[in-house]
Amino acid sequence: MSNSQPQRSSIFAGLLLIVLGALFLLNRFDPALGLGRLIRLYWPVLIILWGVAKLIDYLAARSAGQARPPILSGGEAALLILLAFVLSGFAFHDWIRLHIPDDEINISPFGESFSQTREVAPQTIPAGAHVTIETFRGNIAVHAAEGNEIRASANESASAANQSDANTKMNQVEVAIEQTGDGYILHPSRHSDYHDGVRVDLDVQLPKTASVDAHASHGDISIAGVAGRIDAHTESGDIEVHDAGSDVTAALQRGVARITNAAGNVRISGRGGDVDVANVAGDLTVEGPFLGSTRVRKVGGTTRCHSPWTDLTVAQMTGRLELDAGQIDLSDAAGPAKLLTHNKDIDVENVAGRLEIADSHGDVKVGYAAPPREDIIITNQTGEVRVTLPAKSSFEVSAASRSGEVESDFSDPALRTVNEGAMGRLDGQFGAKAGAPVPKITITTSYGTIQLRKSP
Repeated sequence: MSNSQPQRSSIFAGLLLIVLGALFLLNRFDPALGLGRLIRLYWPVLIILWGVAKLIDYLAARSAGQARPPILSGGEAALLILLAFVLSGFAFHDWIRLHIPDDEINISPFGESFSQTREVAPQTIPAGAHVTIETFRGNIAVHAAEGNEIRASANESASAANQSDANTKMNQVEVAIEQTGDGYILHPSRHSDYHDGVRVDLDVQLPKTASVDAHASHGDISIAGVAGRIDAHTESGDIEVHDAGSDVTAALQRGVARITNAAGNVRISGRGGDVDVANVAGDLTVEGPFLGSTRVRKVGGTTRCHSPWTDLTVAQMTGRLELDAGQIDLSDAAGPAKLLTHNKDIDVENVAGRLEIADSHGDVKVGYAAPPREDIIITNQTGEVRVTLPAKSSFEVSAASRSGEVESDFSDPALRTVNEGAMGRLDGQFGAKAGAPVPKITITTSYGTIQLRKSP
């Protein structure tokens, strides 16, 4: 005969099933509730439920004279794994909706996406007025037009179990134009809360003379033909500006920035992927860790690019600049240029002003189609340096490699080349006329060959 006590069943499995059913029920009634965010914030509640269930199991078993159930049975473990998959799915779906607002994949088991387009009542504004355009989740497209009115259409979309429920959600969001102390604001009302689940894309026509502030928290911004100042800001999306008549400011946290034809200064800041800028009349500043390719063409003022790994300044760039993870290419600048970087190869052509380069763990190539008129200063560590000049150039040179050779195509009694042991040096002048100033070329590298070449 066995004297073992009967074992009590745990209530924890039942609580897990209740939680799982409640999640599916909430998602059915409101797919845009933001369960993923709630799960990320309040998942420790499961641990509390587990503790409460085990405490109740223990007290009930002792009261009934039964053996208490195990801490975690096989069935409970299987339910926990299933619940973990469900919670992860909700959290992932929530993350997709928050960070990739253009994504059309609907992984909700109960909801689908519905949309509608509504026209906004136009508003007459004075010439040169300041207009602010905002949407929490959605794209903003702005076009300049003749006349003196703001005209806009709003394309709204929402996820729900049916068209009626989606319409209820979308109809709660009103898009209006309001006059403020410093201008006008166009924005959806009651749209700042992430849980409303309504996406609002705005297509706006403005008088050409207006200035614009556009803010899309999760969406793309495109602005074209506006003559006034432009300020665009998105936390998750791309920014495109074309044919701007004044200064342009673009701030983003992820995405791509494209600015073409700006009559004023351009400033791009934050972080993201590619940066593509062309035809800027004023200064250009790119500041932040943009991890893609940066391409710049024709900047009338000064171009500045600052990141954790590169600090670059170029004046009056009539050619192009291309910058990526391992390479900097610069060609045709009418003013001075200064490049400070590391772990990149550098290729520079035809900088008319003073040129300064500081690099490490990369090769440096500098070429001129016409004899240089300003000083050239190149400092490198663990990399080769090659400078190519026209045969008719005049210059003073001081080049030294602590662990490498120096090679020169230029020969003159005033030039002295020495390669002894591990060190190479080149010093002196070439083509200098008595009393005439010449540019000075200073090159140093700790390891690598220095080459002074004649262009073909």
